[in-house]
Amino acid sequence: MGKTKYYCYICGTEITSKNETDEHIILNALGGHLHSKTIICDTCNKKIGEKADAKLAEDLSFYTDMLKVKKDRQNKHNQVMIDSDGHEIIVEDGGQSLYLRKPYIVVDSNEGVKNVHFTVRNMDEFDSILKGLVKRKELTQEEADKILKEAKVSEYNPTLKTETCISEEAFPSIIKSAANFYVEKTQDVKTVKHLVPYIEGNADCKDVLYLHHFKNLPYPEVQRQVTHMIHVEGSANTGLLYAMMEYYSIFVYIVVLENNYKGKDVNLTYTYDVVSGQEVNRSFSLPMTLNELDTFRNQPYEQYITYLSYIKKRADAVMSVWEQDKDKLELGDVVEKAFSKYPEGCTLTPEILDEVQKEIMDYFEKKIVRSFKIKN
Repeated sequence: MGKTKYYCYICGTEITSKNETDEHIILNALGGHLHSKTIICDTCNKKIGEKADAKLAEDLSFYTDMLKVKKDRQNKHNQVMIDSDGHEIIVEDGGQSLYLRKPYIVVDSNEGVKNVHFTVRNMDEFDSILKGLVKRKELTQEEADKILKEAKVSEYNPTLKTETCISEEAFPSIIKSAANFYVEKTQDVKTVKHLVPYIEGNADCKDVLYLHHFKNLPYPEVQRQVTHMIHVEGSANTGLLYAMMEYYSIFVYIVVLENNYKGKDVNLTYTYDVVSGQEVNRSFSLPMTLNELDTFRNQPYEQYITYLSYIKKRADAVMSVWEQDKDKLELGDVVEKAFSKYPEGCTLTPEILDEVQKEIMDYFEKKIVRSFKIKN
C-alpha cells in the first residue's frame, strides 16, 4: 500500500516533512493540547497565526493568565489590566500580585474646599508628587504641608474588571479551529474548502459565524470545570453541519460548516478542562437549523439582553475558581509567614499558637471587610 498523502486545506499544497507544522487545533496560547500535522502547511499556519490567532489569544488572555493555564510552549508575561476604579494595574503570577502601574491624582472642590485624592504605590512616591505639585505651582507649600499632615491614608486594594469579549479581528481564528477539527477527524477537505476566504480574512466572517448565548447549555455544568470545546454535529434532517466552539466555558460560537448538508449523521466532540489540564468525556446531541441561528441573531434587542445574565453567571463561576485558588495560596502564605518567625523545631507554646492564630484571624478579618466593601 502507498503512503497516505495529506494536503493543506487552505492552499492545497501537499504536506511533506519540509513544510509540515504541528498545528494546535485549539490555540497553544489558550492552553490547547490537540495537535495535527496533516491539515495545514507551515506557511499558512504562520500567515494566519500572525493576525487572527494572536488577536484571539490577546482577547482571552485575562482568563488564560488568571487561571494559570498550562501550555505546550509558555509565553509568560505580566498583563496590564483596568481595575474597577479605572486605574491601570500590573497583574503578575496569575493575579496573585496586583500593582498600581502609575500614581493617580484627582483634585475636586466642594463648597470652596479643595480635596486632593492620591492613589500611589508608597509614601515616598506620595511625598515626591507633592513636591512636584509645589514646584509646578499647582499647590502652595502651605497646602502641601497641610495635605501631608492631615492626609487620611488607607490601603488600596484594586478589584479587577472582568468584562472581556472576542473582537471581530479574531473571528477567522475561531473558524479555522472549527475547520481544523473537522478535517483532522474526517479528512474531508471538500466540505470546508468554502471557509478558506473567511479564515484568510477576505470575507465577512459573520456569514458563517454566529455568537450564541445559551440559557441552558446542552450538557451538565461541573463545578470547578472550565473548558474549551469543539462539537461538530450535522444531519440531512436539519440540513446543517456546524461546529460549536466554546472558550473558557463562557464564550460560545457556532460555525456553519455546511448549510445544505446531505451526508451521514455526524457527532464529534472534543473537550479539554484547563483547570485539571485533562481531556473530558462529553457527549451530547443538539440538532440545529440555519433558520434557528438566524432567528437568534435577529431577535429584538429586548429579548437578546435577557440572555446576558446567563453569560455573567458562567463568567462568575469561572472567576470563583480563580478566587478559590487565590485564597488558598494567600492563606498558605499567611500561615507560613506566621510560623517563620520562630526557629525550626522549636516547641509550639500556647503563646506562639495564640500569636499565629491572631495573624490568621487578622487575615480573614481583612478579607471579610474587603469583600463587604466590594459588594457595597
